[in-house]
Amino acid sequence: MDTFITWFTFAVVYGTILSISACGEIINEKAGHLNLGIPGIMYLSGVVSYIATKAYEGAVEEPLVIVIILLAVLSSLLTGALIGLLYSVFAVTFRCNQNVLGLSIAAFGVGFGKFLSLVIGAGSTTYPKLAHANDIFNAGLPFLKDLGVVGDLFFNYGFMTYVVIIILVVAMFFFRRTRIGLNLRSIGESPATADAVGLNVSRYKYIATMIGCSLAGLGGMIYVMQFSGASWSTNNSIEALGWLAVALVIFVSWKPIHLLWGAPLFGFLFWAYAYLPNMLSINGFTGMTQIIQMLPYLVTIVVLIINSSRKKKENQPPASLGLPYFREER
Repeated sequence: MDTFITWFTFAVVYGTILSISACGEIINEKAGHLNLGIPGIMYLSGVVSYIATKAYEGAVEEPLVIVIILLAVLSSLLTGALIGLLYSVFAVTFRCNQNVLGLSIAAFGVGFGKFLSLVIGAGSTTYPKLAHANDIFNAGLPFLKDLGVVGDLFFNYGFMTYVVIIILVVAMFFFRRTRIGLNLRSIGESPATADAVGLNVSRYKYIATMIGCSLAGLGGMIYVMQFSGASWSTNNSIEALGWLAVALVIFVSWKPIHLLWGAPLFGFLFWAYAYLPNMLSINGFTGMTQIIQMLPYLVTIVVLIINSSRKKKENQPPASLGLPYFREER
């Protein structure tokens, strides 16, 4: 039972990171942008949030809780938004190929993040844990976390886990019930039609992309502050979660509310290699770890095949996904 609780806990924390990053990518794709730069955005935002928080904790004797939270959250959101602005300039204004652009941003984010962390750390590749930030971002819900097994499974996570759940519900409501959300969906389906009825396509694309990228940046911050215990290493695997987040968007069929169960499931499958062999008493097979780590991607491929065979509109990506919009061809 203890092994299962530990496995479930890791799955939920990973699911938190994946779900907020995938939600950001969904917003990007609803605007018609296939942003493959999510891994780089997460990496760079993670290191910026760590550097900002570390600078504050080192400058004062008694750091304030609210300042630590604001520094970590706002620095990651701002980093993601700035990269989103850069993406929009090239994708919307200059109409660059979105596949090449996204991959370039992914490489830039990881490379510049490693460079920045090495410069700030004077060449070091591993940095100390931020004690105050770790305590703040990893404290479970008071009283509820002490409810035995129920508390361990559902209430023993940092506050960002519950904030992300709220964001996912709001995103679902935004796309389904608000005029702006419906306008954004229409732009992702047919920007020419949306333009013809008077919507400012470029403005919607800019704002949606910046918001989506900022949420991906928040995912990088959660990885550093919650999963890594407010520590940083240039050799961490934030970018790997970025690719998983992109795959997760397909798995949940571009529906943010489905991330509430899809993201923890991905986390559960991702960590199966560490717990499943022991629980099943499977030993001696050196390739088991690599095979089990393939599970999230294999499940995504299966779901993609099923959705494609059904040909239901609600399970398909936006019609203009990845395509630049040329207003003069309207």
